[in-house]
Amino acid sequence: MCRTGSYLCGMGAGLMIGAIVGAAMLAKPETRKTAVGKTMQKVGNAVDSAVESVADMM
Repeated sequence: MCRTGSYLCGMGAGLMIGAIVGAAMLAKPETRKTAVGKTMQKVGNAVDSAVESVADMM
C-alpha cells in the first residue's frame, strides 16, 4: 500500500506541475485561466479514476 500511495502522490504532483508549467506558457491571461481550469478538471478526474481502480484491486 505504501508504494501505491507514494506512486499516486508522485503522479499527482507531476501532473500538477506539468499543468502549471503548461498554463504559464500560454500568452493570454484569459486563455490561461480557462486552460488551467480545464487542466485541473482533467487532473482531478484522472486521480479519482486511479484511486477508484486501486481501491477496486484491493
